[in-house]
Amino acid sequence: MHVTRGTGALVLALVAVACGEPAQDRGGGESGGVETTGDDGSEGTSPDPTMGTTSSPTTTASTATTATTDPGETDGDTTDDGGDDPFVFEDGDPAEYARIDRLGMPGVAVMLIDDTDAYNDGDPADDVAEVFVPEIVEHLSALHDALDDDLVAMGLTPCALLDCVQQLRPLLLPDVLRVEFTAPAGFPNGRRPTDPALDLVLAVILLDLGEHGLTTLADLPLNPPSGDVAPPEAFPYFAAPH
Repeated sequence: MHVTRGTGALVLALVAVACGEPAQDRGGGESGGVETTGDDGSEGTSPDPTMGTTSSPTTTASTATTATTDPGETDGDTTDDGGDDPFVFEDGDPAEYARIDRLGMPGVAVMLIDDTDAYNDGDPADDVAEVFVPEIVEHLSALHDALDDDLVAMGLTPCALLDCVQQLRPLLLPDVLRVEFTAPAGFPNGRRPTDPALDLVLAVILLDLGEHGLTTLADLPLNPPSGDVAPPEAFPYFAAPH
């Protein structure tokens, strides 16, 4: 299905809801959960209507994204050939660093969490313990109250709340960026600079994935499909500021 109308309205509505605008009545919707792979290699859809941790994808989890508050300065660092090294990395005690964001699943802290500082200070163990689940479900419900009518008007089928929770559960418990070396590269299996990660996350939390593909919103696209400068193929893989 090609959807061409209402994209701008959906983007504005997402911004309004994230900023706390009142919700409207939402329409219903039914779907199944997303497919997951068990430890025995079997595939299936979890019927559990909660964000419990009885099943999870068989993927290799990376650590949560961290960053320093002040990377400091160095001088005199050179490459092996004697030239200036443009990439200088800190190697201090991790206890001296402060995490400022968790970006395993982009947009989650903005759309589904009130206390983003507490969320960013959290760890994967907190996710598995479902510390943030009640807040996430509450905000997920509010998003659908506000946006389901707009989605239906665009010819899209929203996911029912419990099905949305099931679709989101494998990505957020825990909220880390997973890498499975035997599967094709591309978000949510790792993340390449050109991957439309946020559009994919929005599809998971808004759409019935039994009716629509994961790339439905990315194919519109909701966000610009590419940057104005192509990323380099060598490290650091991002175009220079311009």
